[in-house]
Amino acid sequence: MMIVDCNTCPVRAHRCDDCVVSVLLAPGAVELPLDGAERTVVSMFVRAGMASADTAAGLCARHELMPPMSPMEHWGSANAVG
Repeated sequence: MMIVDCNTCPVRAHRCDDCVVSVLLAPGAVELPLDGAERTVVSMFVRAGMASADTAAGLCARHELMPPMSPMEHWGSANAVG
């Protein structure tokens, strides 16, 4: 078992914005910077005229917490195969 105590964190209040614990325990969606692949795709959209540079500059990735799924919901039913 792992116990995380933010009160004893050596970088508390200095690095909370990129702490994995805050992402995992966040109550809702968390905004994250785009990674390299996402930035590449956004740049392609801008070059193709599908998005403006201003819109692209304000984009971020979102980590949204989802309720747990049952195996049947995750994998689908046997009827869906074939």
